[in-house]
Amino acid sequence: MLSYLTRPGFSRRFVTTFVVLCLATLAAVSGYTVQSGDTLSEIAGKHDVSTSALASANGISDPNRIWVGQVLEIPTGSSSATSNAVYYVVQPGETLGKIAIKFKTSVSAISALNGITNPSVVYAGTRLQISGSNTTATIAPTVSTAKTHTVKAGESLSLIASKYKLRTKDLAASNSLTNPDRIYVGQVLKISGAGGFVCPVPGGKFFNDWGFPRSGGRYHTGNDLFAVRGTPVLAPVAGYVHHLEGAIGGLQFRLEGDDGHRYIGSHLDSFGKSGQVVAGEVIGYIGDSGNAKGSSPHIHFEIALNRTDTVNPYPYLSAACK
Repeated sequence: MLSYLTRPGFSRRFVTTFVVLCLATLAAVSGYTVQSGDTLSEIAGKHDVSTSALASANGISDPNRIWVGQVLEIPTGSSSATSNAVYYVVQPGETLGKIAIKFKTSVSAISALNGITNPSVVYAGTRLQISGSNTTATIAPTVSTAKTHTVKAGESLSLIASKYKLRTKDLAASNSLTNPDRIYVGQVLKISGAGGFVCPVPGGKFFNDWGFPRSGGRYHTGNDLFAVRGTPVLAPVAGYVHHLEGAIGGLQFRLEGDDGHRYIGSHLDSFGKSGQVVAGEVIGYIGDSGNAKGSSPHIHFEIALNRTDTVNPYPYLSAACK
């Protein structure tokens, strides 16, 4: 190419400009080869870009469909939600107040950006977002627990489903009704997860470990919920469940929520129900599969806002898992 450009008729200024532009283009992206168990959100978090920006840079219409060996371009200088973000790793002895003063911001602003519900607790080594787009605050949690409804005279299943803002087929499925037209007065129906977010591991132990350091220069993009091996994991919302297996996440579910968000649980011991589910149905069981082998049984739980950018699930969990 350069020999072609140095032929008569091309000015030195043109050639120099062309080479600079080529180098600038090459500098604007870097490559990453997808490994077994990788998710697009994990790769995005590792390289400090949004999942949507990474998907756009690689022409990926479905962020859930990448393959081992695929080479992804990692964009820099993009206009994504995280491209203008400033991050800071907490040092030993620091408080959120001291960090806020250092960056001339407020404790409440940092808390909102990072899903921190108790500003008095911050852990050394945690990566905090100091500035940039506030994605966490856009998904204030709603809490729901399983309820029951006793059928009254004149009620139909569709009427009951409408009352609890559920689809008739989901209400039928959660109650094992093969014929939705056959309900009777006095029948007690289970209304799972009506109206909001259900705790995925009732009784599980967890804390806000979002942003904790991980191997390979990564940072934690979710929360870990610990429980006895084999403890059921519940669908936090209604939606469609896919089951996957990889070297890092082990046995994993990905729930495409009817609310437009994606919910991910990794390191399962075994799978539960797949396909269409209602909130509160069992979709897996606590384990230590993947790169968590030998650790205390738990699931790594993520929420991808609008199925693109991963956000801290702690505000949801702390509100629902009481």
